[in-house]
Amino acid sequence: MNSRLSGIVNEIDVARTTLFSTVGGLSQKEFDKKPDPDQWSVGEILHHLYLFENQITKLLAKQVEKAKQRGIGADPNDESLIRSLDRFAIDTTARKLKAPSSLEPRQGIEKKKLMELLQHSRTALLEIVSAAGSYDLSELIFPHPTYGRLNMYEWILLVGKHDDRHRAQIEKILNK
Repeated sequence: MNSRLSGIVNEIDVARTTLFSTVGGLSQKEFDKKPDPDQWSVGEILHHLYLFENQITKLLAKQVEKAKQRGIGADPNDESLIRSLDRFAIDTTARKLKAPSSLEPRQGIEKKKLMELLQHSRTALLEIVSAAGSYDLSELIFPHPTYGRLNMYEWILLVGKHDDRHRAQIEKILNK
C-alpha cells in the first residue's frame, strides 16, 4: 500500500474509532429515539453509514477492475491527500444534505447488529483498499452527486469524513 493510501486508511480508522466511542455506551432505547419525527435516530444514522460504506466498497472494486484493464501503475506521488476534501467542509453539519433512496436507513435495527454491520463493512472496504494499493488511484475518477469529480483516494477519504459528519450529528442529538 502506498503512503497516500496508508495515510487515508489511518484517517478513516480514527474517524470510525471516534464514532464507536461516541455511541458505544448508548442503550438500545437511546439508539432508537428520534430527536424529531423528521430526523434520523442514532441507529438510523449508523445504518446509513453502513449502507454508504458498502456502496463505496462496491464502487472501489469496480474502479480497481478498470485500473487493471487500463494498465494503471503504481502511484509515483507520496504527497498526502488528507486535506483534499477540506474545501467541501464535509465533516460539519452546517449544510443539510438529502441522502439518495439507496442510502435511506431502516429503523429499529438492534444496536449489536449495527455495530457488527459497521465492522463488516469496514473489513470489506479495507480488503479492496489493499487490492487498490497497487494503482495510482488519482487516475480513477467518479462523480459524486454533490461534490463533483472525485478520485478514488478522495472517495475512500470521504468514508471517514462522512463518519465524522454523522458523529457530530449524533453528538447534537445526545446533547438535546
